[in-house]
Formats: sequence, structure tokens, C-alpha cells
Amino acid sequence: MAAPRILVVDADSSLAQKVGLALNGSGFDVAFCSFSPSEVTATVRELPPQLVLVHAELGSPQMSALVARLESAGQGALPIVLLCKDTSDEVYVKTMRTGVVEMLQEPFSPRLHIGRIRVLLGELAERSGQLRGRGGPTELASFLHHVMRTRRTGGVEVGLSAEGRAFFVRGVLKSARLGQHVDQPALAAMTRLTAAWLFTEGAEGTAGVVDLGGPKDEDEPFHATFQGGSAAALLSSPSEPAIEGVVVGNSPTPIAAPVPGPFAPSSVSGAQATYISQQNLPAADPQAGSTPILFVDDEPAVVQMLASYFSKKGHPVDTASDGVEAMGKLVAQPFDVVIADLNMPRLDGWGLLRLIREDVRTREVPVALFSAQENYREALRLLQAGAQAYFPKSLRLSALEVQVKELMEPRRRFVRLVSAEGGIAFDLGALGPQWVLKALSREGYTGQLDARDNWATWRLWFDAGRLAQVQARVGTSTLTGDRALAAFLMSKKAEGTLARGAPAADEGFARHPTESTLARLVPWLNDEQHRAREGELARARALNVNDDLYRLYVSVGPPAWLPIARMLCELKLTPADVITRLQVTPMEVAAVVKDLLSRGVVSLQG
Repeated sequence: MAAPRILVVDADSSLAQKVGLALNGSGFDVAFCSFSPSEVTATVRELPPQLVLVHAELGSPQMSALVARLESAGQGALPIVLLCKDTSDEVYVKTMRTGVVEMLQEPFSPRLHIGRIRVLLGELAERSGQLRGRGGPTELASFLHHVMRTRRTGGVEVGLSAEGRAFFVRGVLKSARLGQHVDQPALAAMTRLTAAWLFTEGAEGTAGVVDLGGPKDEDEPFHATFQGGSAAALLSSPSEPAIEGVVVGNSPTPIAAPVPGPFAPSSVSGAQATYISQQNLPAADPQAGSTPILFVDDEPAVVQMLASYFSKKGHPVDTASDGVEAMGKLVAQPFDVVIADLNMPRLDGWGLLRLIREDVRTREVPVALFSAQENYREALRLLQAGAQAYFPKSLRLSALEVQVKELMEPRRRFVRLVSAEGGIAFDLGALGPQWVLKALSREGYTGQLDARDNWATWRLWFDAGRLAQVQARVGTSTLTGDRALAAFLMSKKAEGTLARGAPAADEGFARHPTESTLARLVPWLNDEQHRAREGELARARALNVNDDLYRLYVSVGPPAWLPIARMLCELKLTPADVITRLQVTPMEVAAVVKDLLSRGVVSLQG
């Protein structure tokens, strides 16, 4: 019997190789590759795999791009096993035969996971491809979000007599009907019914879907046509027009236009009418007014369109034409989200991202990058340069709005939990130490914050939102006051907990408000970090080049600096030799070296 063929996909080639060797040693025929579209296409063609093991989070840009790539290669039905941190969607995949069929908790364990993969390959043919639910308050909505994120094809029937039906193709809603109502309003209403539901995977669940065409609204894509949105967009935007219909048997049956106003009582009966009344449909984001966004793009039409759309949704919006202007605005005023184009003059999106992350004043701002060129997606994921998301410019505006909400959800969730009884745990590194302090100040929190990373532990005391004292333990040393707070603010991967506790034993910040303490300390930290980098540059004797990042720099870096960069990185010349050969000034060479350092293309060797 031939060995089962498995493709391992991981952004880290060393980890992919390690997993591949473990599987190969257990009798599997294995190949591995990164998320690069060309690598995925070539490896799938050469193997071809019976199963794909992917190290990524469900719904991540890497995962979405990989599924789309497999579909374009004619391998959309391949079963996928995810190795991930968040396995909360595991309940939805246990009966599926294609797409994501299993979720394994990382890190990869040969002892635990290889046996499970072997059993999975044997049981896939016996799976039903169906999932049933009882219809709890959020149950169906949660599952539909899963359908969209995993690009599943299939149909949902709601109610004992299938009163409601919805059809998805590759995660895109094609049509939905409940009573007299269709498409997004019908889908939103179905999620609020307390009725059993059934999802059937594959073509047998779609009953054949035909694109009938239809009207358009203001929700146009940036440049190209987008073939759908996320589940949250569809469930929270019932007014968007539908453009598809359903084929029943061999003849197409047109879908009626949505009926405005509340649902007719005759379409449902009893308590169900309460769940699907117009008042229960999702409303606009109530927190939009407190979520300012900065859009950065050198195309005036793009930033004007973005500003207009998000302003109508209630967001305070500002725009910038390039990274230099954007950085000036970020330092001058706070923004909750920055969405920037990758390809811009003076300072591109990549360079802006690096500046934001290096400046203590701005390092915690969530940043998303977008581009008209799809190959930037893989480059950005490979770099892991500090962006929270990547958006293609073909993304529909309503879907972009949902993505902005998702960027903000971890912080919004933290605020919701601050007042909860008992303690809460959270990822301090993901939220940002400065942001957490400011949030606790706004919420008037009284209690303790404990945090820990690989090299230090902290305890912070709060009195009605004011930071009263900080204590840090680093090895055998104990720090308090400004020194402890400085170490806390510079932490990047700490985990934190909140709990009610005893007040601080002493006062560390002269009873100044938290905002005043941060306004005093953060600029000092920024200057200290800048001086440290300057000193490191002065002591350096050579540059270590990251080849992958350098290739990207050649394609998207500032054109005027490329001759200097090539001599430094390819010919390994010293700055003095570059000055002599190119007849440039020391300041120009220093500027290029700093740009290469800020982008992670090179590191200094003493």
C-alpha cells in the first residue's frame, strides 16, 4: 500500500522541515513549503497531497490565501488539518470531509498528533459532511462565521420543515430565504430563530447556485470586484443588495427583492416573530465614534472614498498621502487604527510600519496594510513585520469595515471585562502596555495588575484609575517607580491578569494622573532608545544581511537608495568605499543604513 501523502505548510521553513521529518519517519510521504503562492502551486502539483497540514490560525490572511490558492489549483476539496493556538472551532470540523477537517493544538507533538492524523485519514470517508445545531441565541451565527472564514461550500436549512434556507459557495453567500424575505436580511433573521438547523457540505447542500446579477450600492471595492464578505458583514449589514439566485431542479427560480420594513407576522408564528423583528437586526457599530482611523495612500481618490465611507459609519477619520505625513499625524494625535498602502512615495507602508513600531509613542497602534498587488500579501506574512492585518485593494468596503472591528475587538473585549467580578487574564503584549494603562485609567479601575514575561514580573497598583505604584522583579533585583514602569512599558510579550487587591504600600508617582505619568516617561524612553541605536550604529564594523528581506527591499524600497543598498548588501563594501565609488555624502549612506536597519533587512555586527 502506498504511503499517505501529506503537504506541510508553515511560514517557518525550519519548523516545517521538523514536522515533515517526524511524519516521514512514521511512514508518510511528505513535502513541505511556505505560504508562497508559487511554492504551494508547485508542491501540490509535484506531490500531489491527500492531506494538508497547515501551521496557521483559522481565518488568518495566510490561511485564507492558502485555501484560495488550493482552489485555483483545482484542489479545493483537499482535507486540511490546522496546527494552531485557537482550536475553539473544533466542534464545527469534526464531521466535515473537505476543507478544514481537524484542529490540533500547537506545538506539534509527534506522540500526540501523528496517531491522530493516521486515524483521521481512515475516518474521512465515513464522515457525513453534515452538522446539526439546536439553534441557540448565537449558535448559528457563530457557525456561519466559520463557514465564511473556511470558504466552505454547502447549504443551511433552518426549522423542522426547512422554513429558512441559505446557500454558500466557497464561503460566499449566494442566496438565502426565510418566508417572504431573502438574502442578507433573511440570513440575519435565521440566526435569531430558536429552531434546529442543518448544514450539508458540498454541492448537495447548495442545490445548484446560479449568479443572476443585480443592483449595486455605494459599497464598491477599491479597484476590483470582490465576490463576497465575511459572515459578520453579511449578518450585520442586512441592507446590502443580493445578486444571486437558486436553481431548483433544472429551472432557475428568481429570488424576489428584499421587502423593506419589519418582517410580516404571517411569515412566522408565535415567539419566533420576536426574534426576527426589525428591531433585532444588527445595528451600526455603537463604538465607531470613539474609534478614530487614519488612512494613508498617495491616491487621492482612494483616501477620499475610504474617508467618506467610514465617516458615514460614524468614525472620526483623517488621511495622509504618504508615510512621512502619516507619522507626523500619529505623533501629534492618537488613532485607534492605521490603514496604509504599501506602495507610496517618500516613505512607503513598510517603512511607515517600521517607524511606528520603533517609536515608543506609536508602537502599540494597530496597523493594517493594503495593496493592489497580491504578491505583497505573502511578502508581508513572511516578514512578520508587525502589522496586524493585510487587505487587498479588491476588498469590499463593508468587509473592510468588519475587519476594522475585528482589529479593535481584543481591546474592546478587555474594556468589557474590566468590571467583571473576579480576575481576568489577557495578552498584554497584544493589547499594548501603554494602552492598557490608559484604558484602566478611563475605566476608573481600582485593584492590581500582575504581568510576567521571560525576564521579569511586574505588579501595578491602581486607585480609581490612577497608577499609584509599580514594582518589578528582574532576576534578583527589585525596581519600583519610574524604573519599574519603564521596563513594563518596553515589554513586548507579557501576559497579564487583573484582580481586586490591597492598595499600594507607598506612592510612586506623586499622585499624578496616569496620563501625566506616561506623558513624562514615554518621550524619555524614546530618546533613550534612539541614543542606544545610534551608539550601536557607531560601533558596528559590518552588516549582516537577511537575504529574503533584501530581495523584497530591492523590489519595493526607495529607488534612489538602491545603488547604495546594493553595494552595502551585495558587494559587502564598507560605507567609506561606497562614498568613494558613488561620490555620495556620508549622510546619504547613513540614511540608507538606518533605513535598512529599521526594515530588518540588515543587522549590525560589532
